[in-house]
Order: sequence, then C-alpha cells, then structure tokens
Amino acid sequence: MLLAVKRRWYSPDGYKEVLVLAIPLIITTGSGSLQSFIDRMFLSWFDSNALAATVPAALVSMTLTAFFLGVASYVAVFVAQHYGAREHPRIGGAVWQGFYILLPALLFVIPISIYIEPIFAWIGHDPILQAMEVSYARILILAIPVIIISASVAGFFSGIGRTSVVMWSNLLITVLNLLLDYGLIFGNWGLPRLGVTGAALATVISLMVGTLVQLWVFFSPGYREVYNTWALWRFDWILFKRLLRFGLPLGLQSQMQMLAWTLFVLLIGKIGVAELTAHSIAMNVFMIMVMPVAGMSIAVSVLVGQRLGAGNTESATRITYSSIHLAGLFFMLSGLVLISAPDWFIRPFASGMTEATYNATVPLVEGLLGLVALFCLFEAVSMMMAGALKGAGDTLFVAWASILCSWLLLVLPTGILVMGWGGPLFWCWAFFVVNGFAMFLVH
Repeated sequence: MLLAVKRRWYSPDGYKEVLVLAIPLIITTGSGSLQSFIDRMFLSWFDSNALAATVPAALVSMTLTAFFLGVASYVAVFVAQHYGAREHPRIGGAVWQGFYILLPALLFVIPISIYIEPIFAWIGHDPILQAMEVSYARILILAIPVIIISASVAGFFSGIGRTSVVMWSNLLITVLNLLLDYGLIFGNWGLPRLGVTGAALATVISLMVGTLVQLWVFFSPGYREVYNTWALWRFDWILFKRLLRFGLPLGLQSQMQMLAWTLFVLLIGKIGVAELTAHSIAMNVFMIMVMPVAGMSIAVSVLVGQRLGAGNTESATRITYSSIHLAGLFFMLSGLVLISAPDWFIRPFASGMTEATYNATVPLVEGLLGLVALFCLFEAVSMMMAGALKGAGDTLFVAWASILCSWLLLVLPTGILVMGWGGPLFWCWAFFVVNGFAMFLVH
C-alpha cells in the first residue's frame, strides 16, 4: 500500500504534480472561504440577525450576475490550452476577451444596485433582516465588475502555472478584509461603526486592492513580452465567440445553480430566524470545508487543458484520478474532525449570541454538521470530475448535470417541505445531501 502511494507520488501525473500546481490554488480558495468565515463571525458578534441577513444578501447579489462571472472563469482553461499547445503569443488576447465580459455585466449591475430594495421586500423575510440585507447587497453587488476582472487575470496566471501570484494576491485580500472588517463593523481605530454596511465595504475595498496588484503583475514587462498582455488589448470577435461557446454553459450553470442555492436559503428563511441563523453557520462551515478542494478542481481543469492542448489524453486521465484520491483523503479526514469536534466550528459564532438565541440555534447546527461531512465525501469525486470535464471543453454536460440536480433534488423538495409543512430544517438539508449524491453518480 505504502509502496503504491510512493510510486503514485513520484510518477508522471501523480500526486506530487497535482499538488505543486494545486497548493497555491487551495490556499487561494481557502483564504476566500476563511475571509467569508471571519466576516460572518464578526457580524455574529455584532448582531446575530446580521449573520442571518448577510448569507441570503450575498447569494442574491451573486445570483443576479453569476452568469457573467461563469463565462469569465473559462479564461483559465482557454489560457491553459494555448499554453499546452505552446501558443504563448496568443494568450494575452484570450485574457482580454474575458475583460470585455465586464461591459454587459455593468448593464445589469447598475440597475440592480438601484432597485435592490423591492427585491428583498418581495422575498418577505423579517423586516429587521430586510434592512440589513438591502444595506449589504447594495454595496456588495458593486464588487461584481471587479470580480470579473480578477477572475480573468487569475485565469491567466493559473493557466500558465503561475498560481503563486493568485495565492499571494488573495492572501493580501484576506488580510486587508480582516483588518477593514474589524474597523468598519465595530467602529475601531477611529473608523465609523457601520455593521453590515462596513462588512460589505471591507469586501469591496479589499477586492479592488488585490485586483490592482494582479493587474500590475499582468502588465509587467516580462509578461508583456512573452504573452502579449498589452499588445492584444483589442476586441477580437472570433476569439470572443470561442470564449462564449465554451463559457456560456458555465455561465448558465453558475446562474441557475446560484439561483437554486439562493432559493434554498430563502425558503429556509421562511421557516424562522433561528433556522436561518443555524443554516448560515452550517453553510459557512461547509464553505470552509469545500473551498480548498475547489482550488484543486481549478488545478485539474488547468492540467487537463494543458495535456489536451499538447494532445496527451492518457496523461489527462491519470491527472484526474490522482486528484480524486487526494480530494477523497482530505474530505475523509476533515469529515472525521467535523463529526468528532463540532464545537470547534460552532464556538466562533456562538460567543456573541444571547442565551435564548444560543438555545434555539446551536442544537440545529449540531444536527446539520453531520450532513455537511456526508455531503463532502460525495463532493470529492464530483468536483474533480467536473474540473476535468471543464478542462476538456465538455462544459455543456457539466452545466446541465448541475442545473438538473440542484433544481429537481434540492429546490423542488425543499419548497414542498417548507410551503407544505413549514420545514423542518434537518430534512431540507437531507435533500442537500441527496443532491450531492446525485452529482457524484452523474459525474
């Protein structure tokens, strides 16, 4: 057994090769989930209602513009395929086409930011939550254009194997966001006490700074010379059309899947504030668990894209299976920690709760964490296979599989449960696990 693991570690397309590219991306996505975790932990200290409000507000904001971000995210595979085929001078133009996704996105972002209040009034959460949701979403949605630029630049660095640039810029974003959160949520260091508004401002400001750093490196002389990062700035309809051909299914998947997740959260919000708070805590724990492996999925997309760009399908297959082994091991170990020591994950959110809120919320969270651990085991395979399929350009299958599973096995049964029987929360999350199992089988 140990000998087989050792051989797989050092062999071509083995564990070591996957991890060399994946670790910076794992740190990148992990830092993003840590950023959200700390952001919402601070908000739970500020006001437990703030925690319940920010999760649906963030999801609604992302749902309204997820399509454009999904299209821009395919830049990484686009770049990887050119890099594998040794077509380095064409790479800069591919990244610029991702930048141009920003223009149609602005046509949606500006009106939505202006008219966001009626959207949350229509959703119908508790009035206290509605005010916080509007304040948070109105500012957060302004970060979408910045995220599109960042996704395109990060796709460039990931596609050429320079994932350390993405890692360090995201660590900068996380540290800056942490400092700004502490200042703007609570009014420390002479800054105004803004609560949920401060949390949203901290997110937008830190994202802008991190993206500017990425652009500074992107336009540095070495990259301009080898990859034409400045010379190919013009809009190229043929290249843009190719990006849309493969990116549109991902954009559609992002839009519909994010909408499904948002409806899932909004339905749970109709059960009660305690249930929504418990869901928000469990969802934050889930993101802490799953986002690092999302980094490995991105790495698999890049590695498979590079191998197929070079015409080596057998190597692409070996890379995929190596990543599945690593993801399965990570989720198995983290799931054991989650089940054996749930207090480690609950305590950061519980310290700011009143006794009544604690008694109503924490028992619900404890019941959900076991379902999180179970879901993650299925996610190990489905995320790696989805990454491989994206790298191969098979984005249409990935999109429809994700859309159908999330709507038929998550939103529909949850809606029937909530509207017909008022919950309960545990069984709504049971369908969350069923959705994960279906994705595991499909991929």
